[in-house]
Amino acid sequence: MCSEPELSNVVIKVYPEKDSLVTVESGDMIQYDVEISTINEYVKRFKIFSFDAFQGTKTYIDSICGNDKSLAYKFYYEAPDVDRDSLSIELNIEAEDNLGNIATIQRYLLIKSKNLHILQLDGIVLYNPHDNNASALSLNDVTQPFIFNESVDSLKPDVYVQSTPDFSKINLCSNEQTMFVRNNSFNYVAATARGISSVYESSVKENIIQDLNINDIILVGYYNTAKGVFKVNNIIRDNTNRSCIQLSYKEIK
Repeated sequence: MCSEPELSNVVIKVYPEKDSLVTVESGDMIQYDVEISTINEYVKRFKIFSFDAFQGTKTYIDSICGNDKSLAYKFYYEAPDVDRDSLSIELNIEAEDNLGNIATIQRYLLIKSKNLHILQLDGIVLYNPHDNNASALSLNDVTQPFIFNESVDSLKPDVYVQSTPDFSKINLCSNEQTMFVRNNSFNYVAATARGISSVYESSVKENIIQDLNINDIILVGYYNTAKGVFKVNNIIRDNTNRSCIQLSYKEIK
């Protein structure tokens, strides 16, 4: 618990007690339970405000109190949407008693943005598995496809291709933990972490995408947690062992 020393005229206690940096995502709600007391006649005023490089100083509460020596207050802080990857915020809780004695304590937050457009990984190629080329990948590193039959760890191939020998029918398959959502109305170009998560979490998920086509958009995740979104840019069919799917991917970090 972080508070002013017990001999202070004004004492502020805040729960949760952790006063080190707390990381949250934009839109998250954090509850603070505030207790304020004075050894003098009454708490005159209390104030909650924040400071950061994006919004400057923002006041949430600036209240004149009654004639009580102590008060309790529940404060709900909603992490703001920001125009950058992350933002450091100092949250201040300040109280003053009837004699003008003032105490202030801080809480520190790091806001991670959910709304920024995320970087795209291009040049991902999965080949016809009948040609003994790389036809599988792990979501831990989609840029390094591998031959499905050569995977030692059964969980490593999060995504792999099943097809007819001539590549005329292509299915995208997954292991037990990896799930797909095909949604060709999803705005891939403007995809954000929040948008991917929202659509994935609210959709019916499956382990197989049948009859894969050019321009298919496939959201992917582990069980109910979204990991990213694929777009099928091209499907090449030939008889020279080079039949393949060309993909791009946007990953939630």
